[in-house]
Amino acid sequence: MILAIYNPKGGCGKTTTAVNLATQLARRGRSVLLVDLEADMGASISVGVRPANSHPSAADLLVRRCRPADAAQDVPGVRNLRLVAGSPSLAGIDSLLRNVRQPEQRLADCIRPLAATYDDVVVDSPSNFTILSQSVSLLAEHLIVPLRADYLSLESLAHFLRWYRDRRPGRDALARVSGILLTMVDYRQEATREIVDIIRMHNRRGVLRTEIPRDPRAAEAPSHGVPLTLYSRSRAARAYEQLTSEILIRVKRLHAKRQVL
Repeated sequence: MILAIYNPKGGCGKTTTAVNLATQLARRGRSVLLVDLEADMGASISVGVRPANSHPSAADLLVRRCRPADAAQDVPGVRNLRLVAGSPSLAGIDSLLRNVRQPEQRLADCIRPLAATYDDVVVDSPSNFTILSQSVSLLAEHLIVPLRADYLSLESLAHFLRWYRDRRPGRDALARVSGILLTMVDYRQEATREIVDIIRMHNRRGVLRTEIPRDPRAAEAPSHGVPLTLYSRSRAARAYEQLTSEILIRVKRLHAKRQVL
């Protein structure tokens, strides 16, 4: 399974979701590769890999300074989990990729040789509509779209779904949007219930049942270099455990449906 946590809008919980989903998959005995495509290295730092230990990185892999097998490193304290680290160099990667043939295909060409040796690949996708961000959809099989339960995020989701739907005709290789994940949910805020109801009403089959509640421990965990689900037994940590089970079931059903078709 190649699964990307994907939303061009920042601040929606992509990194926290990618890190904790990858961790929970690994804790279930699955071999997992976490790919950090962010220049700020949020996923890498969240699993205890600091900038000084990030080489070779995803940037090195994309410009072919290293072989795919050399880019993955063990994650301290999480058995079965390996990492392709992020790098500040990713901030300028689009300008380099523009000079190569089929730039949107480069990421898939780099990661797929690695994917064959893992049960799961989890990608922490970059924000914005960059070449690197758009290339994630050519690598992944499934996209999970994290979304904050607020009005601006609701508008952003509508824009994203229209944009992605328009990209798909004639692009069979593009990943399927396999789930929308509500994050940082806080029902103490007056508008939250209304926003959640609107999102679920307009995306009846797309929204995952699991919701990730707002949790201060989620902001604390990265400073210790430990995924939230190992750092705390908080509500959000338990929700990520539940999310992992739900995604595995959903992906299995989607694969079964495709085989029937």
